[in-house]
Amino acid sequence: SSGINAEYGQQELRNLVFNERYAAAFALSLSLNMPYKCLGIAQKILELEDGKSQLRCLIDSLQMDQIESLLEYLATWNTNSKHTIVAQNVLFALLSSGHNSSFAENPKLRVHWEALIPYTERHFERLSKLQQQATFLQYTWDRMKLSEL
Repeated sequence: SSGINAEYGQQELRNLVFNERYAAAFALSLSLNMPYKCLGIAQKILELEDGKSQLRCLIDSLQMDQIESLLEYLATWNTNSKHTIVAQNVLFALLSSGHNSSFAENPKLRVHWEALIPYTERHFERLSKLQQQATFLQYTWDRMKLSEL
């Protein structure tokens, strides 16, 4: 019976994504415990013109158990640099949501918050180095153009 329900849930999820009903698909992927499907849906939401605000509204509508699942997924997504941009955008939306006042009160969430810190710091350092290299490259390019004059 649970196999049939899981299969029905997955079919429903595919239909929601196909029909671009991303908010419902996102919530269902959380309920079905499908972290990478949830990641893909978050990516699709963020590709929309008003994706960041849609994501924030969606996160505002989540229940605390869904927030807990989302934080667990975020900790996993954030370990892979390919998923950093989506993970950090979802994290920002979560921190900007109406739920943020209840985060400190929930001890179950602490483990997930702590798991986010080292990889977030690592991604920040990597991006800072890239920015520094890009600035140096631009400076070098500008100097080369000046020397041609």
